[in-house]
Amino acid sequence: MVFTSEQDAFILMAHFRSGTRNPDGTWSYSLQSCIEQFSEAFPDVNIEYDAFKKHRLRLIARYENKHCICKGKSTGRPTVLTEEVVNDIQQRIQQSPKKSIPQLSAQTGLSTGTCHKALKKRINMIVDNFNSLFEMKEQISTNILIHVTL
Repeated sequence: MVFTSEQDAFILMAHFRSGTRNPDGTWSYSLQSCIEQFSEAFPDVNIEYDAFKKHRLRLIARYENKHCICKGKSTGRPTVLTEEVVNDIQQRIQQSPKKSIPQLSAQTGLSTGTCHKALKKRINMIVDNFNSLFEMKEQISTNILIHVTL
């Protein structure tokens, strides 16, 4: 079950609204109250009890540790798929178009997943370029037609 950031914020607020102070000074929070509040606010969302419970606990821990419910930044791991790598893969494919992805992976030292992404990226760029050329052709044709009819 995937929750939106709006729903995450609501869950955390509902959690704190459901809190009651015990005579010894500690706080108790009602999961049932939290679920009821969420169901009223988001009636179209089906709630799985265990998934909701785990997600609420994750949000609480995140809030206690980071003082926010944001998921945080990525690991910062640098991408292997640079423009240089994509161009290298394109050249290798142009030299032998029937080359398989595992062969390409072995030659470049990249994973098969990275090679697949590079090919997909290159194909999307080619399709975008083709679409741009087609649009330019249509515009030129329209301009010529307008010029001829004047």
